[in-house]
Amino acid sequence: MKTEKYTVKNTAGMFNLLKGIAMFIVIFGHTYTLFPDSILNHAISDSGMTLFANFSSGQAIALLLYSIFYCILMPSLFVISGYGTRKTTFKKNLSKQFKALIVPYIITMLLTSALHLCTHFCLYRYFPGSVKETLKVLAGSLLGLSKTTHFGDVEIFSNGPNWFLLTLFVSMIIFNTLVSYFDKAKLLIAVLLVSTAGWLLSLVYIVPWCLSQGLISVAYIYMGYYAKKNKLFTEGINTGKKAVCVILIVVSFMTIRILGHVDMMASSVYPLSMLSILSDGLFAVCFIYLFLFLNRFNGFITSFIRNVGQYSIYVLCIHTIEMLGFPLYHFSEKWKGDPISGALLFWLIRSAVIISTCFLFVKVKDIVLIKVSKKEETTDNV
Repeated sequence: MKTEKYTVKNTAGMFNLLKGIAMFIVIFGHTYTLFPDSILNHAISDSGMTLFANFSSGQAIALLLYSIFYCILMPSLFVISGYGTRKTTFKKNLSKQFKALIVPYIITMLLTSALHLCTHFCLYRYFPGSVKETLKVLAGSLLGLSKTTHFGDVEIFSNGPNWFLLTLFVSMIIFNTLVSYFDKAKLLIAVLLVSTAGWLLSLVYIVPWCLSQGLISVAYIYMGYYAKKNKLFTEGINTGKKAVCVILIVVSFMTIRILGHVDMMASSVYPLSMLSILSDGLFAVCFIYLFLFLNRFNGFITSFIRNVGQYSIYVLCIHTIEMLGFPLYHFSEKWKGDPISGALLFWLIRSAVIISTCFLFVKVKDIVLIKVSKKEETTDNV
């Protein structure tokens, strides 16, 4: 009996499964680091040679595979964003991106600061100290710092997962401007120049408002845009391009891991400079293409994950609020059992809280919008 060959279809929700899984991985990545003794911390900090020397082959391979996801997860999300990009006027694009990204960013910043002040005061009962710590969180979001930074003796915390929103805003605005003036080879050259400028900026100690990541991500937006225009995900990538991608990816990735480094976009770490940036993007394209074949599976679990992916921006915002608003270390430090078990349990609890809050917010938002729409219709008919 012959089985029908599965083909990837260009639909509105084709990336939701991948985005949903990405949200779970993001939450997990911010959870196991709260348990310093966890073996998972070695996936990023240790070189490939060290992993095989200190752990079993199975453990070392699993940790290396996880580090691959760690490298390409965020570039993949930017590539997906580029796939849905359509050229429009600067004014329309600015308005659209501001509403979709900056408004949630500002709301998240305010709610995070308010929650941080409340929780710290409730825990430590010292208002001046709570205000001081909260100002560090607020300043990080106002300045758009993707990593905790020190100005002399003053420490300013990062803006957490919300760095993605600022980065995407910058990259979408710049790419739309480029695609309005250039096409084909000229567009590619312009994109490479902008991304190179972003990498050069990453060498500076402090870069506000995620400008470095935003400029670099223009390359990823272009890759998604190119993939859509050339139907790479729906018609496939030819053997020659696959071979080039695989060779570039394997060589660059293994070199990085042997040296003991790993790309960290949020922290502006690119060990092989532009080669790291571009290979991560190419790897992301191949990863997305292969991952899309999982869309053939339908069921309760995959439907649930797709729903999470559909509201990925809200998930990131809520994750930022709970991550920066609560002193999570205060709870993880009390765990006395196995660190892996603690990390998994804490991850499940965090995921349940974040996703439940997200779905509740969406439900309330839809009810409010329906009521507002009905009220406007009634007003118009009077």
